[in-house]
Amino acid sequence: MKISGKALPPRAALLLSFDFVVLVIAAPLLFVLPLVAVEPNRSSGSLALGLLRLMTVGLLCQMILYYHELYNLNVVRMGRETLVQVMRAFGVLFLLLAIVSSLIPVATPVLSRTIMFAGIVAAVTLLSRRLALPRKREQVLIVGAGDEAVELRGVITTSPEWNMEVAQITLPSHLRSVLDMTKNDAEHFDRVIVANAQAQSDDNLSLLLDLKMAGHFVEDAQTFFERATGRVRVDQLRAQDCIFSEHYVNRPTKRLTKRFLDVALAGMLLLLVSPVMAVTALLIRLRNDGPIFFRQQRIGLFGRPFSILKFRSMAPVKTGERTGWAGEETNRITTLGRYLRKYRIDELPQLLNVLKGEMSLIGPRPEQPHLCSILEEHIPFYQHRHSVLPGLTGWAQVRYHYGSNIEESRRKVEYDLFYVKHLSIWLDFAIALETVKVVLVGRGAI
Repeated sequence: MKISGKALPPRAALLLSFDFVVLVIAAPLLFVLPLVAVEPNRSSGSLALGLLRLMTVGLLCQMILYYHELYNLNVVRMGRETLVQVMRAFGVLFLLLAIVSSLIPVATPVLSRTIMFAGIVAAVTLLSRRLALPRKREQVLIVGAGDEAVELRGVITTSPEWNMEVAQITLPSHLRSVLDMTKNDAEHFDRVIVANAQAQSDDNLSLLLDLKMAGHFVEDAQTFFERATGRVRVDQLRAQDCIFSEHYVNRPTKRLTKRFLDVALAGMLLLLVSPVMAVTALLIRLRNDGPIFFRQQRIGLFGRPFSILKFRSMAPVKTGERTGWAGEETNRITTLGRYLRKYRIDELPQLLNVLKGEMSLIGPRPEQPHLCSILEEHIPFYQHRHSVLPGLTGWAQVRYHYGSNIEESRRKVEYDLFYVKHLSIWLDFAIALETVKVVLVGRGAI
């Protein structure tokens, strides 16, 4: 299963689909359908309302499970942690239902039915996660050498959720002999990943084609790397990969749809958070940390500069002094600024940048002009992150921390290029869900 190019591990995708069927479809129907036989005179409108209530509870439950990392197979592997997270998840569910019930009684299902519903769901949740744990790892043959093969092995080793294990790494020149040795045991390798361009000689391609026709899974390292990590390796990327790809397309219809959603959502958010912004401005003024708002030149769409607006979270710089990477300037962060940055409150004024069309709600983080000049010299394809509007949040922001040097910025660019490649409303929705999780736990802030 993929969400706009970001692949979910097969068992995690199965869990996600299974929970949706059970929580949102099957369980509500099982509770409502018997009422048709027991209470034949009950109106269809009443039954439909009851079904809608339970389906809403099921959908809410699935979102709570997601925020408690219960689709993360690395968490699910730990039985005690899974039990604790399930208990927390259903505690949050009951708390939310109690709040809604007190505020809008008609919107909540009957309490006894809800408790029974939640108990069955909790049992199914624990059982499904127990069954989702893999029993046997997929055996992988890596064809390649050098840093690329080592990096690929590292990705597989540090990604246990993909249920893979490196059985062997072979040089491209030794592929035939390795396959001949395992000829009588063809099931020894479940998957072959080709890590080097040198491995794609005519002789090796013929061998790999035979292997694929025999039923084995064969793929190149770049495809697996992108699928497993959610980023594009810039060192392995070629211009023709972008030019002739069905991806890397930002059509006018995409831009118009995204702009419409940006304006609508940014306007709503601005109204909702205006009390928070007012209190924040007052606190900054009372603490006398400097001007309430902070303006700085950043690079936007197609390399055009614009002035970004934020709440002040750092001490002002001296006149003519340049600022550097955020990770290098933690000494300038004010006491109040640490809290503003932890929960991303300092970013709220950028909603005005969104309404002006200088930013989007979701996109690559806008960078300072002088840092962009440095990074363009050291990172291939860096300028292509500017082919979409910069955003308040983005794929790199939820997947990686602040970049404080060229190498860390290179990693963030790999996530940005993944976003540019798979640009879609669905990916934006996934990033929005992750952003809420990041803000709630204060992860990744400096």
